[in-house]
Amino acid sequence: MSTFPHFGTAAIHVGQEPEQWDMNQVVPPISMSSTYKQDNPGEPKGHDYSRAGNPTRDVLQKNLAALEDAKHCQVFSSGLAATSAIINLLKTGDHIVCSDDVYGGTQRYIRRVAVPNHGLEVDSVDLTDVKNLETAIKPNTKMVWFESPSNPLLKVVDIAAIVQVAKKANPEIVVVVDNTFMSPYFQRPISLGADVVVHSITKYINGHSDVVMGAVITDNDEFQQHLFFMQLG
Repeated sequence: MSTFPHFGTAAIHVGQEPEQWDMNQVVPPISMSSTYKQDNPGEPKGHDYSRAGNPTRDVLQKNLAALEDAKHCQVFSSGLAATSAIINLLKTGDHIVCSDDVYGGTQRYIRRVAVPNHGLEVDSVDLTDVKNLETAIKPNTKMVWFESPSNPLLKVVDIAAIVQVAKKANPEIVVVVDNTFMSPYFQRPISLGADVVVHSITKYINGHSDVVMGAVITDNDEFQQHLFFMQLG
C-alpha cells in the first residue's frame, strides 16, 4: 500500500525508489537475465529464475498493488493468463457465479475450458440486481466473478453489496472483480471488500496499445502464494 497522499505521486514513485539500485538510477533498469547467480546452492538473492519474477517486474507489481490499495500483485503475460491463474484457485465440482456480461475471452475460457476440462460449474447471472446473486448461490459456490462497468455493455454492479451477499452466504466465497475498465484511478474494489482484482494491463493501465499483460491483485497472503506458484510452476 502507498504512503503517498495522492494517486499521481504514488503512480510515479512507488516501487521505483532509486536507492534500491546500485547506481541510484532514477529510471528502473530493465533486467534481461533469465537466471541469477547463487552464492550457495538453494540460496538465491531474491530471485532465481525470471519466470517467477525479476527486479523489473517487482517494480511494476509493487506499483500496481499500491495503486489498488492492496498488499500483493502478480503480473502475467496477458489478462487471460491472469484469469487462468485465478480460476485455478478452484477445484473440480466448484461452482462459479459469473456476471452475464463479461469480457468475451473470460466467458470463453470459463465455459469452454474451465467447465469441460476442469469439472467446474458456472451460472451466468445479471448482477446489477443483487437479489439474483442470492438465488444463484449454491452450497458448492466458491467464486463470484464480475466486471463493473462491464465489457462491453457497461453494466454497473454494486461491488460492496455483492460482497456482502456472497460473504453472508459463505465467507469462503472468493469475490473477483475485473477492474480493467475503471482502472485503480477511479475504483479500488479491494477497499470495497473484494478478495481479488484482475486487470488486463493491455487496456487502460497501459493506454498505448503496445503492451499485452495482465495483473492479479489481492490482500490475501494465501492467494498471493498460489499466484506465485502458478508463475513458477
